[in-house]
Amino acid sequence: MLLSALRERWSKKRASKNTWDLKKQVKLFNLLQKSIPILSLLLFIIGIGWILMLPYEGYNKQTYISENALLPGQVNLEYGYNDFRTAEDYRQKILEIQTKDSETRAKFIHEEFRRTGFVSAVQHFVIDGKEPKMGVNAFAINKAPRSDGKEALILSASWKSRTGEYNTNGIASLLSLAKLFKRNVYWSKDVILLVTDEGQSGTQAWLDAYHGITENDEFSSVIMPRSGAVQGVLNLDFPGIQDYQSLGILFEGVNGQLPNLDLINTVVLIATRTIPSIHVTLHDNSRNLFEGFSHYRNYLDSLNHLLQSMKYLVFGHPSSDAGLYLRYKIDAITIHGIIGSDNLNQIFGFNRIGRLVESTFRSLNNLLEHFHQSFFFYLLPQPNRYVSISQYMPPIILFACALIFQSLSLYYLGTKKNIYRPEEMKKENNLIPPAYSLKKRHTVFGFTVLIITHITGIIIFYIMQPSFGWKYLYQFDEYKTLQIQYMTSVFIAFMTITLSLLWIKNTKSTEHDGTILKSFCLAQSALVITTVSLLNFTLGVATAILILVPYSLIQPCHDKHPILKWIQASILILLSPVCLTFLFCHISKLSLVDTLKILLTDYQIVHSWFLTYICTVYWPINMAMMIVVFTKTIS
Repeated sequence: MLLSALRERWSKKRASKNTWDLKKQVKLFNLLQKSIPILSLLLFIIGIGWILMLPYEGYNKQTYISENALLPGQVNLEYGYNDFRTAEDYRQKILEIQTKDSETRAKFIHEEFRRTGFVSAVQHFVIDGKEPKMGVNAFAINKAPRSDGKEALILSASWKSRTGEYNTNGIASLLSLAKLFKRNVYWSKDVILLVTDEGQSGTQAWLDAYHGITENDEFSSVIMPRSGAVQGVLNLDFPGIQDYQSLGILFEGVNGQLPNLDLINTVVLIATRTIPSIHVTLHDNSRNLFEGFSHYRNYLDSLNHLLQSMKYLVFGHPSSDAGLYLRYKIDAITIHGIIGSDNLNQIFGFNRIGRLVESTFRSLNNLLEHFHQSFFFYLLPQPNRYVSISQYMPPIILFACALIFQSLSLYYLGTKKNIYRPEEMKKENNLIPPAYSLKKRHTVFGFTVLIITHITGIIIFYIMQPSFGWKYLYQFDEYKTLQIQYMTSVFIAFMTITLSLLWIKNTKSTEHDGTILKSFCLAQSALVITTVSLLNFTLGVATAILILVPYSLIQPCHDKHPILKWIQASILILLSPVCLTFLFCHISKLSLVDTLKILLTDYQIVHSWFLTYICTVYWPINMAMMIVVFTKTIS
């Protein structure tokens, strides 16, 4: 009896707790539908504000040397007057042969290395293409007298500077430093001296051969002298024959990779401790473009440096030849001489270049192990200030949350208001309504559209590869081939959208729910930017800034609103890779073919992921969002 009474009482109490007020529930769901888009916009604004705060000195930190063994600027330097005169003599010799063919230039460098007493060799390589090009690298190895040769440092220079001029002073400095390295016996690491041909192609060819991953051609019989694991690289880029006003540091690698911050800090610290000091900047920005803004000049200058760095990182394009070494876990930077005459007290030439390089190599010679103490993930607003990963990652989380909140809202709540009739509410007032997660949703359509667009992206990616043009369009020249590849890709994307819309229109199925498709697109976008940001932060940020607001505003349109439908379609067309490519061509003042050539060269030679990302990730989502516009809302 007692047990039955307790059970009955417990059942009544439980039933009273399970009574739902449908009016409150409907109001709550309607409130969520209205507030989530506002919350997402607020998160986006906070994320943008966070990024804009990073250049402020209050939100970034002073750089410092983490590896105590480096001891930068604390050695007696031997680069003096005789070495300075040697560099000037080499400059005159280089001026006579720099305009000749690659074989002649490489032979000259090779003979000079041999004459100095190095183990030297010449490497021939071929650049694949419709019209293959041949280049010749020259390099030498200075064996360390007090070590087993298991570690090495590289001093490199290319025949062509990033400015398009010949790297005359850079190569002359390298040859004069080679004699300095040879006559000293304190080296604990081998020193490799490398002069590359054909820019980044030559550097990549040498790296592949040095690491034994070259697919061989007719030059495979040449013996490749080798040293140990490379600990650090300094690439010289000093164009022309004149003196320089500033020293630019280029450090961005392929696919957003960065060298250890200690390497940059060492060069900056040595340059500023030189008497008189060398003015150091990032990239080739020697002038302050914001002198008229006295109160915000420092902030705008830091923001400019940050945006310049992010530009290289977004496209996965290395800012210099040194960026290619990072793919092999080798820390490398390029020091670039910037020509100017604004401040004659800062002008420097061979003497200070030689002393800077010697001091840097003496510091690297002190390393007891590979760079690891300092940061590998950072942003540089100034040469002596940095932003760590813990400070710049929160915006990505905010962007991802803004997208995922909207995706969940569309999936569980839909876009229609939840309205119940009074008589239905009376009947169901004491019942437990089914959870919204149990409501049937038309997910097959969304998955089908995304599968179709991603298959299309893979096809476009295959067509855009250089090997496709060489194999199937060999009868056309390079200019025409790139145009055909690009126009074919655009046509395939257009036909995919058109055929998908015809399929939707002809079937007229109730399963074709544009709201669920948009939910999937937003969820995938959130997944993409968070995943990509772990490998390349700036690419994830750029994608989020580009698509977050437009994709949030795009809605499935009814046939009664054709103007709204085409306005939304126009926005998505502007965000497509087609229009973005033309916009980039306009800003950079490059032709479409030149832009495509750079993109394909990065993919083929330096193995950039940008083409893969655009074709197989970004473009498919853009096509799916285009289909969303022309579907109807069911949920």
